[in-house]
Amino acid sequence: MEHPQNEVVPRGRSNKAQKRVHVLLVDGSSIILHGLQSFLSGSDHIKVVGTARTERAALTALKICQPDVVVLAARVGRASGIDICRLIRESYPNIAVLFFSECDDKAVLQSAIRAGAHGYLLNISSREVVVRSIELVATGQSVLDRHVTQQVLNWVRQGGWGAPQTIVQGHSEEDKQILSFVADGRTNKEIARELELAQTVIEACLQRLYRRLRITRRTEAASHFVRFASQMFP
Repeated sequence: MEHPQNEVVPRGRSNKAQKRVHVLLVDGSSIILHGLQSFLSGSDHIKVVGTARTERAALTALKICQPDVVVLAARVGRASGIDICRLIRESYPNIAVLFFSECDDKAVLQSAIRAGAHGYLLNISSREVVVRSIELVATGQSVLDRHVTQQVLNWVRQGGWGAPQTIVQGHSEEDKQILSFVADGRTNKEIARELELAQTVIEACLQRLYRRLRITRRTEAASHFVRFASQMFP
């Protein structure tokens, strides 16, 4: 149901809904808000607990609706979504922020991650991608739209954003490169060719990384790299 007259639309919680991810939608466009609500209405795991079209309404909704995740636009009316994200993360550190924006600009993406966002999606994303991304950030994981992931990989490999030689303590430049290629969907053979190393060397490096990170799957390694990228901002 669309509520064009209300900036904030709090929704009641039933006991049955407590296990679902509670989401607050923040966007200056009522059309986009309605589209997102339609996207999410069919999910058994997500409940939209409120919507807001201004910064003031969003801050009010945070207190009223107590969401697990805020899906946020890069611009909310005249306000900056980046500033709203920063306020949310400072005041409500347990609430995850997922950007949902038409903007794939490098500066905006950098600012979003610096502000503490857990994820960044373009608004051309499918319903399945949006739903899955909300579920992931609700558990503390990080997500990036596949259309901007390549930008992140390129910037990291090129030493962009003032990145140090190690991403986090105990991880070398070689670790970073290998993880970035895994996140890019490359096979061990392709990574070996790119780095001019034997495939057995790549496999050994990955096994070492898996043990250190306490993971067992390639997809987990890719997710870990995305989290690394978010730590590369001063």
